[in-house]
Amino acid sequence: MLPSGVHNVSLVYALVWAIDNFYGRGSSTPLAVVQFATSAENRGLHNDLIDEALVRSSGTGRIQFVLEDEHVESTGNNKDLPPPSGVTGRPMAIWFLDSLLSYFRLEMYLSQPGSSYKRNGYFVVVYTGKEDRPMNAVQIMFRRLLNMYVLNVNVFLHREGTVQLYTYYPYGPHRCQSSLPVYYTAFQNMPPPATGLGLNKPLFPSKLANMHGCPLVVVTFEQRPFVFIEDDVRVKGGRIMGGIEGMIFRSLAERMNFTFELVERQDKDRGQILPDGNFTGILKMMVDGEANVTFVCFMYNKARSELMLPSISYISFPILLIVPGGGSMTPMQRLTRPFRHIIWSCVVVSLFLGLALIALLRMRAVPGRLRNLVLGRHNRWPCLDMWNILVGGLALFSPRRNFARYLLLLWLLQTLVLRAAYSGQLFLLLQDLEVRSPLRSVSEVLAQGYEFHMLPALQTVFRDSMPSSHVRVIPTLEDALYRMRDEDDPGIAVPVLQPTVFQFDYRSGPNARHLTTLPVPLMTVPMTIYMRPHSYLKKRFDRLLMAMMSSGIVYRYRRMYLDRIERLAKKRNVEPRALTLWRLGGIFLCCGMLQLLAILVFVLEMFSRRHPRLRRTLNAINRFTA
Repeated sequence: MLPSGVHNVSLVYALVWAIDNFYGRGSSTPLAVVQFATSAENRGLHNDLIDEALVRSSGTGRIQFVLEDEHVESTGNNKDLPPPSGVTGRPMAIWFLDSLLSYFRLEMYLSQPGSSYKRNGYFVVVYTGKEDRPMNAVQIMFRRLLNMYVLNVNVFLHREGTVQLYTYYPYGPHRCQSSLPVYYTAFQNMPPPATGLGLNKPLFPSKLANMHGCPLVVVTFEQRPFVFIEDDVRVKGGRIMGGIEGMIFRSLAERMNFTFELVERQDKDRGQILPDGNFTGILKMMVDGEANVTFVCFMYNKARSELMLPSISYISFPILLIVPGGGSMTPMQRLTRPFRHIIWSCVVVSLFLGLALIALLRMRAVPGRLRNLVLGRHNRWPCLDMWNILVGGLALFSPRRNFARYLLLLWLLQTLVLRAAYSGQLFLLLQDLEVRSPLRSVSEVLAQGYEFHMLPALQTVFRDSMPSSHVRVIPTLEDALYRMRDEDDPGIAVPVLQPTVFQFDYRSGPNARHLTTLPVPLMTVPMTIYMRPHSYLKKRFDRLLMAMMSSGIVYRYRRMYLDRIERLAKKRNVEPRALTLWRLGGIFLCCGMLQLLAILVFVLEMFSRRHPRLRRTLNAINRFTA
């Protein structure tokens, strides 16, 4: 039995049941117990209630208690304070009030910058006021709590030995944003014996399972493939939303049964924090309360999460760095591009070693057996045979020794693979008019001194990795992407999400120039939905998003919009085209140089008839090189 000094016996047992069966079940979060008494008498009453409730609840060891006195933060140092969005803080508390004035103190405590409570948590208000009509005070409290996004709150009223629970339902049939007190349940048969104490329903009812068609204001803009906004006369407002995130949000609206008023931001400004502390774009609309929800490929960002409340991340994409593609390749570059420098070096070294060995065996006085072993017997033109095989001709004389045949077989195998690879790559290079030589790494981009154009959310990511003079923040990427596509060397680099690259190349078509990206992504970033600070929609959104990810719905929406644009964006029109004189200019240049060499040799041969020394020199060249 309780001491005789404690008169609200039923209220104590009701608090014990709430602590043991809700707050202390499967949670390591401490429970804050705070009193806001306005008189010494009521403070003593609250102390007695708290002492008796804690004595009977602490024995089970299910929960940790935090006892606090009311205080309002007065320091100007906000470094260690919770963010204004309410992303951190205590989600559970029991508040003791004795009048409407004490509630105003509580509200002051909740709205201060240093408040350590999540307003979308679960709270119990124990009201011990002595008014004849306490429901008037409860109605005022509920109206003001709704404006502060405190949704899951119950008021315990002790009346004639029964503890009655009142709450409010903001969404219901034919009403939206309602804060009228509603009788929820009561603790019966108090004080209880060993049985009979408790409720036959949850302490906190679900208030967002069905929003009964009430509207939410959603601000976004078209950013394919994340958000599509199209005209549709069949829907209210004449605008329908699609895309990956658009379909996810429509699924949330269907499951929670709410409608949404679509506000399309024409300047496509997600918003940023200005140096003077003001905000722009969508961020300003959310902070000012003009919208409830926003989404359009929002990357999770610490600065944003301190001003808006983020949902869990439901999808992630890599960030690619778009770099200048450079000018079109010259005809001579097309001839050398099929092989990299290392391959050309191996070919030249192999050819040089072969010619040097032949020259050594022909010019030096070596035994005939050694010459026949390497070159083969009666092989008078080994150099000519090497050149013929290299360009795809035939060996005029087959060696008659096994070792010489083995060397010939190695040379045939090497040249066969090289010619096939070179021919295949050269065909593609001659057909594609827009072949370019892109950069390969971030270090090469930095070495070129390019300026990075990026959205505000990425500025903090790149701030420590590159000089600030090389970074320029832009509100939208549209103009920068067109510069990267149409200009040979715009002098900038742009980090963007991978689906944005696919969508841009898809819109450009298979015959137009595409964006050039580094082969390795810079990083992978999570996407999220942002809500108003302290929004009570977060927990319901998070549970539904988790269910949608687990069931594969999010993946289905992702593939629905990415498969087509990814496949078509990578497909280039490589149908055979008529080759122009410019693209074949490298071949004609090489042929012209060989023609000049042939004319020079012809002239030397004509002069050699009159000059014996020149004739002997040419005979030596013909003998030892052929």
